[in-house]
Amino acid sequence: MPRVSAPLVLLPVWLVTVACSPHALRIAAILDDPMECSRGERLSITLAKNRINRAPERLGKAKVEVDIFELLRDSEYETAETMCQILPKGVVAVLGPSSSPASSSIISNICGEKEVPHFKVAPEEFIKFQLQRFTTLNLHPSNTDISVAVAGVLNFFNCTTACLVCAKAECLLNLEKLLRQFLISKDTLSVRMLDDTRDPTPLLKEIRDDKTATVIVHASASVSHTILLKAAELGMVSAYYTYIFTNLEFSLQSVDSLVDDRVNILGFSIFNQSHTFFQEFAQSLNQSWQENCDHAPFRGPALSSALLFDALYAVVTAVRELNRSQEIGVKALSCGSAQIWQHGTSLMNYLRMVELEGLTGHIEFNSKGQRSNYALKILQFTRNGFRQIGQWHVADGLSMDSGLYASNTSNSLFNTTLVVTTILENPYLMLKGNHQEMEGNDRYEGFCVDMLKELAEILRFNYRIRLVGDGVYGVPEANGTWTGMVGELITRKLCRPEGSGKKYSK
Repeated sequence: MPRVSAPLVLLPVWLVTVACSPHALRIAAILDDPMECSRGERLSITLAKNRINRAPERLGKAKVEVDIFELLRDSEYETAETMCQILPKGVVAVLGPSSSPASSSIISNICGEKEVPHFKVAPEEFIKFQLQRFTTLNLHPSNTDISVAVAGVLNFFNCTTACLVCAKAECLLNLEKLLRQFLISKDTLSVRMLDDTRDPTPLLKEIRDDKTATVIVHASASVSHTILLKAAELGMVSAYYTYIFTNLEFSLQSVDSLVDDRVNILGFSIFNQSHTFFQEFAQSLNQSWQENCDHAPFRGPALSSALLFDALYAVVTAVRELNRSQEIGVKALSCGSAQIWQHGTSLMNYLRMVELEGLTGHIEFNSKGQRSNYALKILQFTRNGFRQIGQWHVADGLSMDSGLYASNTSNSLFNTTLVVTTILENPYLMLKGNHQEMEGNDRYEGFCVDMLKELAEILRFNYRIRLVGDGVYGVPEANGTWTGMVGELITRKLCRPEGSGKKYSK
């Protein structure tokens, strides 16, 4: 790996070694979220620092100080200059950034050369397709884990045909495990990429015309929200569809006014709302948004802000444990020197042994510096917002709350009108002798009519019996289409609004 480029040599060389005294434990955070009305990363770091310094067990120990540096753009050159300002300060770790992959890559390289721990809080990127440095740890769940979790959800819902919508070309690398799963099972997965206009309308129309009912969306939370909005405009948020969003912040988007609560919308979350500080953390961010912004940008804490909070705790925990075995000192390093931090490797080893419960759940790392032994919550959209219906654990796999899901399925029929398509056939459905004098469902009798009445009473739904136009069950045509009831169900001709209330065809 090449050393830092030549322009960095022009900066001053400081080689002062300072003992890690009770006065200050210095950490650097590089943020690409400087605005008060954005993700709240600066505030989250302040909250974590203050909470650590005020804890009773911290009395007499080093005070935690965090130097915050702001990135104005995702630039390797400017980030290298920023790192050259950080190294002389004698920091024990560097945190961030959350959404600048090129900058994050150069930070990891420089930290690797200097043996200073670097905490990533962003999804994995494949811009340079390079191996993660030993000095780098990532608190964000890996793409591999998300891929396996999505595959588990698809299997649970028995989805054998699906479409993957990608916002970026790296999507195919990010979800490689998911693609392999489809290849092994021989199920059908089509892939569609958003074009440069970022308008998902043409893409969604293709999915609708292909009669694909399961849609997996791999994009940022905002792009995912746009895709769902366009799907609603195209009438693609009915009970026919299942949407799975891989972005861990999608549940923070407002979707209540966009979709029908019968559509199956699934997402993932890693927030640990049972953490003792979570509610205070969320309220502090929300108060800041109310005081400084026209509107809150999220319905809850942004993921990167919670990950930075946890990263700060992880570093402090590891340093505390390391100090029990040896007195470590920090060194003022320089971009123009080959000097490294002599305690960096020891601290990295201790960071890999950290285990704690954070705002984002259980925190633990494997030998590669990736997060391990944690769980992703499976969320489903309901009329009251998102709720957890299961979880996927790195070691234990998928576990779903069958009681919750069964309850949601039956409740979804409440106050719904089902349009039942059928044909006349004794003894299942027959016209009454005086049917000319009657209207609607009263014209019919038979086994199917009796069964519908019982089901409607139990599940509290309404129904309207409709005879299929051509009077047949359905046969395949030479062009691949179907006639009869099967044809109307495939083409979804029956799924249309009729009067008030919510209506679906079966």
